[in-house]
Amino acid sequence: MFLSNVSLFDFRNYAELDLGLERSATVFFGGNAQGKTNLLEAVALTALTRSPRTQQAAELVRFGQPAARVTCGVQTEADRKELEVRVMLSPTATGARASRRFTVNGIHRRSSDMIGSLRVVLFWPDDLQLVKGSGEGRRRFLNTLLGQLDAGHARELNRYGHLLDQRNALLRAIRDGRQPLDELEVWTTALAESGAAIMVERQRRLLELQPIAAAFHRELSDDREHLELRYRPAGARIGEAPLELVTEQLKAAMRDARDEEVGRGQTAVGPQRDDVEVWLDDHEARLFASQGQQRSAVLSLKLAELHYLAEVTGEQPVLLLDDVMSELDPARRERLLAALEPGPQAMITAADLNDLPRSILERAAVFRVEQGTVHA
Repeated sequence: MFLSNVSLFDFRNYAELDLGLERSATVFFGGNAQGKTNLLEAVALTALTRSPRTQQAAELVRFGQPAARVTCGVQTEADRKELEVRVMLSPTATGARASRRFTVNGIHRRSSDMIGSLRVVLFWPDDLQLVKGSGEGRRRFLNTLLGQLDAGHARELNRYGHLLDQRNALLRAIRDGRQPLDELEVWTTALAESGAAIMVERQRRLLELQPIAAAFHRELSDDREHLELRYRPAGARIGEAPLELVTEQLKAAMRDARDEEVGRGQTAVGPQRDDVEVWLDDHEARLFASQGQQRSAVLSLKLAELHYLAEVTGEQPVLLLDDVMSELDPARRERLLAALEPGPQAMITAADLNDLPRSILERAAVFRVEQGTVHA
């Protein structure tokens, strides 16, 4: 998989850009708030159909403009695709409402059908908190990986999100006396069926990812530490249980938590509450590992994600590195660089070229970014 070009129109601080890319590495450098991260965000938006930086799509449109457009040309061994995302603003009484439109070769597509046309692995400074931070980041890691592997899983995640919103709205209506309690059962059943499908797939993929991450971590720790990923589903015990049994477990957990859920107006169990614990030897890394150990674990997870995507799909994803080289010590930086040789196509940002080793700069196309303009 090769990202041949990126075109932007009124996206963030870019008025207009048409940029051809190298098959190996492209480096973007410049000061803060000049537009380096915006470039990587545009590619991630096209691949994932959502920005990894904001949930407010209106923020993607350049100030004072009615719409933004991102177009990415993707070349594979089989064909070439042109992927496009448009974000359009509609005025409302409180500001502006954003809508998104996706096309592949000019043909309208649902967001879940576009995911997988361009696969990416993102490594942002915030990802260094992947082990130490809340479960939300680790769920997002799983959703990003699994959604790019299987369009059906991406659709199931969307379906679950809609069902969850509906059930939560009903819980609040029941709490406020606007709906009867017996309306809840149909939504509980539908949500449990969808949630069980997500949980079973998460378990399966984590079991396959685990040995890859462990192997990278053994190398990073000079064979001193063993990394283990432990899936903690909220409301079910999965193991090797069939989908039907997991569904029944989730339904029972929701019924048991019914009074709590009505009181809070929120569903208390399900994939939105899952977590993935990262263990080093016999200790949970989030609680007991040093900062250096946690960063090694994060790097192991990211390298495993890169390797696993390539292994399952037969195509290298595009690696998006946003100013992380300066955050890694020399040993971890060298291990990440080793993954780029010959490795995947990479887009790399840095505030200062001195943050990047000469081995990268010698084979990369280098651009300076200043106020939404890219200079060769």
